[in-house]
Amino acid sequence: MRKILQILFIAVFCAVLGLSFAVFNIFSKQLSMDSHENRLMTGLPQVLQSPLRELSKNLDNFFVDNSPFRYQFVLLNAELDYRLFGTSQSDQVLPGKEGWLFYKDGPTAAQPVANYQGLTEAQDSDDTLAHASAALQILNDRLAENGCTLVLDLTPSKDRVYREYMPDGYPIVQEENRTDRMAAYLQSHTTVPVIWRYDVLRSQAKLYPDRLLYYKTDTHWNAVGALIGLDGTLEALGLPTLEPEEYPVAVSGTTTGDMANVAALYAVLPPEATYEIPGYDTLFEKDNRVVRVIGDSFSEYYMPYLEARFSNCWREHIDTFDPALVDQPGCDILLLEFNERSLDTMLSILENFYSD
Repeated sequence: MRKILQILFIAVFCAVLGLSFAVFNIFSKQLSMDSHENRLMTGLPQVLQSPLRELSKNLDNFFVDNSPFRYQFVLLNAELDYRLFGTSQSDQVLPGKEGWLFYKDGPTAAQPVANYQGLTEAQDSDDTLAHASAALQILNDRLAENGCTLVLDLTPSKDRVYREYMPDGYPIVQEENRTDRMAAYLQSHTTVPVIWRYDVLRSQAKLYPDRLLYYKTDTHWNAVGALIGLDGTLEALGLPTLEPEEYPVAVSGTTTGDMANVAALYAVLPPEATYEIPGYDTLFEKDNRVVRVIGDSFSEYYMPYLEARFSNCWREHIDTFDPALVDQPGCDILLLEFNERSLDTMLSILENFYSD
C-alpha cells in the first residue's frame, strides 16, 4: 500500500509540474513578467554547451531560472518577508522605516552600516590618512604641471542624510564616521579642494523633508541632491551658485529604485518621482573650460549640470582610471568623485602616486 501511495504521489507531482509548464506557456503573454534581477539568466544553450562536470549545476539553474510562475512566487515571497518580518531577500538591502531601503554590509559595499554608525574599526589609521594625503598632493601637483586643476568630490550615502528612516537596531555610536575623518584630514593636509557636502545635504533634508534629495528605494541621490552636492565643486572652482532652496524643482517622471529591484520589492513599494531643475541651462553663463569626470555612479547624476555649465565635459567610470593620465589629462579640470562606500577604491588609486 505504501509503495502504491509513493507512486501515486510521484505521479501527481509530475502531473502538477508538467501542467504548470503547459498552463504557463499557453498563457505566457498574460503571465510573463519583466526580469528585474541584475544578472544573466541561465539559458538552454548554456546548458547544452556545458562541460560534463558543470551539466547538473547548469541544468538545475536553468530549471530554477525558467520555471513557471517563478517571478510571481519570488514577488510573493519578497512581499511576505517585507510586510511580516521587515526583512528583504537580498543580503545587500536593509529595509528601513516608511518604505526606505538602505545598503547593509556586504562583500562589495565597504561596510556601509559600520560607517553609518561611526564605528572606530571602520575608520582608517593615521598612517593610511598620511599616505593618502601625500599621494593626493602628488597627483594634484603633477596634474598642475600639465595645466589641469584637480578637485576631489566625496559624495555622501543617504543613510546619515536620512538617518530618521534607518532601523532602530542600528544606532549611531559617534557622529564622526570614516568619511568625515578622511575628508577633514585631506582638507587640512593638502591644497586640493576636497568636497564633502554631508552637512549641507543633511541640513536640507531636515529643513525640507518633503523635497527629497535621495531616492527612497534606490542607492543614489536624485537630481536635486546631485545639484546640491555638485555646487560645492562649482564654488571651489570660483563659479556662482544659488542657495539650495532657490532652485526651481519639477517632477519629470517616475522610476523604480535599484534596491527595490534587487530585493524583489519593485511590485510592493510604489514607483518614485524623478525630478529636474527647469531652466538650469539659462541660469548661469557657460564656462569655456573642459571638465573630465572620473567617478562612480553618483557622478552620473550631476553630468547634465556640468554639461550646462562648461563648454565641454565627459565622464568615465572610476574603474577605468589610468595613472598615466597625469601626463596628458586632456582637460582643464579633473573631477574625481568617490561615494563614501568607494573610499577603498580611492585609497587603491592613490597608492599609484605615493612615494616614501
